[in-house]
Amino acid sequence: MSLLQELRSVVGEQWVITTEERRLYSLDGFTVAGRDPEAVVLPENEEEAVKVVKTLLMRGEPFVVRGTGTSLSGASIPINGEVVVSMSRLNRVLSLEGMEITVGPGIANIMVTKNAPPDVFYAPDPSSYSVSSIGGNVSHDSGGIHVVKYGPTFNHVVGLRVMLTNGEVIDVGGRSVMDDAGIFVGAEGTLGVVLRARLRLTPRPATTLTLMGTFDSLRDAGQAVINTYQRGVVPAAMEMMDRNSIEAVERSKFKTGYPRAEAIILVELDGYGAQVEEEIRRTEAAFNEAGGRVITARSQEEADKLWRGRKGAFPAMGAVSPAYLTLDNNILITKLPEVLEQISKISERYSVKVANVFHAGDGNLHPLVPYDPQDPENLRRALHAAREIAKVAVESGGVPSGEHGIGVEKIGFMGFYYSEEDLEAMRRVKKVFDRSRILNKCKMLRLEGCEPVGQLRTLWEGD
Repeated sequence: MSLLQELRSVVGEQWVITTEERRLYSLDGFTVAGRDPEAVVLPENEEEAVKVVKTLLMRGEPFVVRGTGTSLSGASIPINGEVVVSMSRLNRVLSLEGMEITVGPGIANIMVTKNAPPDVFYAPDPSSYSVSSIGGNVSHDSGGIHVVKYGPTFNHVVGLRVMLTNGEVIDVGGRSVMDDAGIFVGAEGTLGVVLRARLRLTPRPATTLTLMGTFDSLRDAGQAVINTYQRGVVPAAMEMMDRNSIEAVERSKFKTGYPRAEAIILVELDGYGAQVEEEIRRTEAAFNEAGGRVITARSQEEADKLWRGRKGAFPAMGAVSPAYLTLDNNILITKLPEVLEQISKISERYSVKVANVFHAGDGNLHPLVPYDPQDPENLRRALHAAREIAKVAVESGGVPSGEHGIGVEKIGFMGFYYSEEDLEAMRRVKKVFDRSRILNKCKMLRLEGCEPVGQLRTLWEGD
C-alpha cells in the first residue's frame, strides 16, 4: 500500500489533498513561500491524528504539523515539500473543569473564551486571535496585547498531550508523568505533536478603562512608557502606534479617527474601581511628564473604537503597501526611546517607510517593513532593513523573537543573541526528541541540509 493510500484509509479520500489546492499550504503569513507539500492530511479527531502521524513516522516521511497557518515567521510552511498534517479539524472543547479548559489544537483562540463561563476569560490574545489556533499559539508561545499583565501562552498552559517521534503519546504538565509542559511551548512543532492543551482561565476584572496619549515624537512616547512603570503602574495593555501606522489605519476600513500625531499610546487599566482610578491618575501624570496629551474613554463604546484601529493595524497596512515584513524583537523597555530612533534612521537609510505598531508595555516591537513584491530592489532594501533592525534590537539587550517565533525567518538572527555553544545545546535537545529530524525540519535551527535560498539568504546572511 502506498503512503497516500494508507493515509486515505485513515482519514478518508476527501481529507487527503493532492490537487492544486495543496499549494495553499505552502504559505503562511510570512513573505517566503515553501515548496508545495507532497500531500495535505486533515485528521478529524485525536485518534485519526495519532494514526496519521504513526504512519508517517514508520515510513520515515518528514512532515510539518500546521494549524490555521497564521504564522508570521514561516514556521508552518513545508520548506522541502514535506507532507503537511493540518490539525484544523481538531477544534473542539474537550472538557471544562473549574478554572481549566481542555481543547483540541485546531480551535481558534477566540473560541476558548467564548466557550468559558462569562466571569472568566483566556488571557493570551494575539492580534490574530479570531483565527489563530491554540496549537500554533502553544508552539509559538504567543502573546498579544494583554501579555504585559497576564503573561504569554506559557503562563496559561497547565498541561499538554503530545505525540513523540517514537510513536508514544504522553501527557505532560500538572498531575501527569512529566510535571512541566514548558519544553514544548515555543518549540514550533520541532519536538513533538500537540494533540490537546489544558489551559488556565482568568477571572474577569471588575473594572476596565482605556486612555490614549498622543505625542510629538517617538522618543517622548518611549519615555512615557518608562515613566508609567516608574510610577508603579502595571497596565493590562499598553500599545504604541507611530505616524505611519496611524495613517495606514485612517486610510483603511479600520478608520478610527485617531488624532494627527507622531505617536499614540493606548492603555487599558483593569482591576477594582478605586485602584483603576488611582492608576489612571498616575498614568496621566507619567504621560504629561513626557509631553503627552491624554484622552480617557468615557464609555465602553469609545474604548472599543480606540482599540479597533490598533487591532486592525496589521491588515490596514494593505491600504498603503501590497506586502510587508513583520518583525517581533523584544527589547528592554528602558531602551525604547533609543531603539525607536534607530529604527527611524534605518528606515531613512534604506528608503522604506517602516510603520511601528507594537506591544509597548512589554517591549515587544513589531516594525512593519513594507515592500513591493514585484520590485526586487525594493524587496532587497526591505530585507536588509529588517535584518539591521533585528541586529540593533538584540544589541540593545533584546532577543530575536517575542512571540512570532524563529521559524525560517529569524534563523540568521539567532547568532546575534546566542553563542555557538548555546545553539549546539539546542541542536542536542532537538536530537533527543527527533533523532531522524523528521519533525518540522529547518525551523528554529540551522541544521545540516538547511541552506537558505533567495530571499532567505538576505535575511540569514545579509547577502
